[in-house]
Amino acid sequence: MDESRVYEHLRARGHAMPAEKPALDEETRTLVYLAAALAASSHACVEAMANKAKVQGIPAAKLLETLHIARFALATRVIGDAEPLFDVLKTVPR
Repeated sequence: MDESRVYEHLRARGHAMPAEKPALDEETRTLVYLAAALAASSHACVEAMANKAKVQGIPAAKLLETLHIARFALATRVIGDAEPLFDVLKTVPR
């Protein structure tokens, strides 16, 4: 294992989630991290944030809304990526 990569990852964590004067509260950080993990298909991070949310006592409704937001963002990406298909569909018989 390249120890410098581990160090860089920990440094990046401190930059992404500063201990001093954070702009976001802990619950919001957890929900944002969970949404990003879901969208990135990072099973380990989804598991870690789901467990953290449980410890923090984040209500199910907030967790489900986070899931729905991540799902909608991915669906929006698919629709956006389908623009060439939509162009072709305009020209083919129905």
